Amino acid sequence: MLSSVLAVIMGLLLLGLAVQAVFGPTGYLKMNRLEEEIQSLVREKEVLESGNRQVMGEIESLKTDPAAIEKIAREELGLVREGEIKIVTKPDFQESPGAGAGENDSTALSSEQPPQQTP
Repeated sequence: MLSSVLAVIMGLLLLGLAVQAVFGPTGYLKMNRLEEEIQSLVREKEVLESGNRQVMGEIESLKTDPAAIEKIAREELGLVREGEIKIVTKPDFQESPGAGAGENDSTALSSEQPPQQTP
């Protein structure tokens, strides 16, 4: 009788340990989720490092390459060289969906004003 009670107690104890090993805070399922999270973070870190390398390359080219500086000045700041004429066209709204009037103030102003008539 004592041995059968002891066997039941040992069986329940082993069952409790097995449940703890699978479902507990340091169990198999939790460790699996943590491994997946680690892999996701490693991939995200690689993407961020790649972006950082690209930005550092751009910074270095802006420090050393006059053509890169001129490209930024022309494309982003809209600057032109002396003697050049800047021609601004109406943007194609199909290419840039969601482009609002606030994104390009010169276009918004020119499209809102009625054409002037010369006498």
